[in-house]
Amino acid sequence: MQFKHPEILYALFLLIIPILIHLFQLRRFQKVAFTNIKFLKEVALQTRKSSRLKKFLILCSRLLLFAMLILAFAQPFLSNTKSNTPTKTHIYLDNSFSMQAKGKEGELLKRAIQNIIEGTSSQENINLYTNNKIYENLSSKDLKNTLLSLAYDPIKSNLKSILLKIDNNILSNKNNKIKTLNNIILISDFQNINTNNKIKIDSLNHYFITQLAPLKKSNISVDSVYISEQNNESIQLTSIIKKVSGSEENISITLYNENILTGKSSINLAGNSSEKVQFNIPASSNFSGKIKIEDNLLNFDNELYFLIEKPKKINVTAIGNNNDYLSKIYTNDEFNYASTTLSNLDYNILNHQHLLILNEIEHVPPTFGSTLSDFTKKGGSLVIIPPKNANINTYNTLLKNLKLGSISTVANTELSATTINFSHPLLKGVFEKQIKNFQYPTVKSSFLSVFNNASSILSFENGKSFISQIPVENGKVYWLSASIDSQNSNFKNSPLIVPIFYNFGLYSYQPNRLYYTIGNTNNIDVPVQLKKDEVLHVTNVNEDYIPMQQIAANKVTITTDANPNHSGFVQVVNNKHIVKNLAYNYNRKESDLSYINGKTYFNNTSNISYTNNVSEAFTALSDKYKTTDLWQWFILLALSFLIIEILLLKFLKS
Repeated sequence: MQFKHPEILYALFLLIIPILIHLFQLRRFQKVAFTNIKFLKEVALQTRKSSRLKKFLILCSRLLLFAMLILAFAQPFLSNTKSNTPTKTHIYLDNSFSMQAKGKEGELLKRAIQNIIEGTSSQENINLYTNNKIYENLSSKDLKNTLLSLAYDPIKSNLKSILLKIDNNILSNKNNKIKTLNNIILISDFQNINTNNKIKIDSLNHYFITQLAPLKKSNISVDSVYISEQNNESIQLTSIIKKVSGSEENISITLYNENILTGKSSINLAGNSSEKVQFNIPASSNFSGKIKIEDNLLNFDNELYFLIEKPKKINVTAIGNNNDYLSKIYTNDEFNYASTTLSNLDYNILNHQHLLILNEIEHVPPTFGSTLSDFTKKGGSLVIIPPKNANINTYNTLLKNLKLGSISTVANTELSATTINFSHPLLKGVFEKQIKNFQYPTVKSSFLSVFNNASSILSFENGKSFISQIPVENGKVYWLSASIDSQNSNFKNSPLIVPIFYNFGLYSYQPNRLYYTIGNTNNIDVPVQLKKDEVLHVTNVNEDYIPMQQIAANKVTITTDANPNHSGFVQVVNNKHIVKNLAYNYNRKESDLSYINGKTYFNNTSNISYTNNVSEAFTALSDKYKTTDLWQWFILLALSFLIIEILLLKFLKS
């Protein structure tokens, strides 16, 4: 038996007062004159004995009466636990998008919220943990208001990090020297993506693991979208549609430009498979796109936003003495073309160029090689056309700076370029069909070379590459192994020169990513120069915040991660002027509705209780600390002793 107010028990010491009064009670006896007491002696002795017994019984009944009242006010109770230590409840509620799935009584999250409100109606001092916030020391009323306003969060926290936050909170209470029994309730569907590593549960606290499961584990999602082909007239978009589990069904896919329907398609998709869907859009204007499907299980992955900006003019600079033929390829309607010699080159313009063409320069200064290396690292494209009499040492120094490889002696053998790599991205879409009967270009001499990770675009009849592409960090390098001067080659007269050099320029421009993912670390370059005390804002209909930003001479790099927290389009704003548009989407990891086995994952130990719904968890918690109040019984006993005293006074004769 335990007491809610054990300090009241000290009042039991006061019971010594009636005992003392009884022992030292002084009574004055009145003398009564009587003629003869001979016959009364025996009666007097008998009366004195019965009087003492009556007084003793009345004293006992009164002592027991007051004792029962004192014990009743101390509020005795029986409990399943041995300690009267205060308890604290920690609740983790998974409010990620996977909790949109429907269980027997509706959406998992909404049903869980109702059950928590019902289960904590009589509790106080509750800590609530969600994927994005921690709410401490809530009353049942505050907890109810918090839960009713709780929204889905796009970032699913790792379960290990949630338990670490709970442990840190418990440790802070220990530092405050407040001894508390902690009950930890984990409410989630426990997806595989949220439980990468097995977690060790401590034995000091009691855990209630509540794993909620949807009725159906089938889900359809718009997984991704990318540009598969493009030219100066049209862009081909490819979207990947995925389905998890379930039988085969027909899925309708629609494409919108802002709110205007621009395309529609349908596919048959079985469970655990994916399918590609293509749409063609014009390349001449901005396209604020949205791909949408209909799926009733999860809503967050039914739409995917993307943004394609109208192509800007591409900056191309040719460095050499004979650049006239290039001006006919890079026309003013699509390119900002400039021609210069190496001696007249303005190095300040290099940071603004997309494509540099090193056109048959005999001697490449080492310092210029370092400049070209920095240019490619920043994402620029470089075309290198060596002259017939090139200084091999200086070119090898350049190639070393670019980390490409090396060239050796000149082979004075006439060769024809007979093999076209039709599958190369640079030539994709150029030819309607693979042509075999073709007027192939020839060269009289060429350089032997050894390059790293080179892919051939056009090859000679002996298998050696004539035009190669070599990736360099963020940029690209195109290498021509022979001079295309009219004295060494007829390549300038070949029909191949226009599509190849045109695509050198077209693919040198790297447009913005189609979209960014909420929750990932996204570094975005914004071409703007800020004045003193100016900052960039990211805004949409619901949000306006200042992202982390790093200022450079001609650009500002902004970094986003948790914000924005809604999918859709946002604007980067400088002083109320829109300088860039971006598209954001929710992470698609939660689209895979695969779950862990809770008992296998957490182990079956004595301090862990497993349930399938929230109500059972709170019932188990209530049973763990269930108490039986006894004060009513002590009040009845006090009344009983009062009645006994009355009966003694009335019926027991002295």
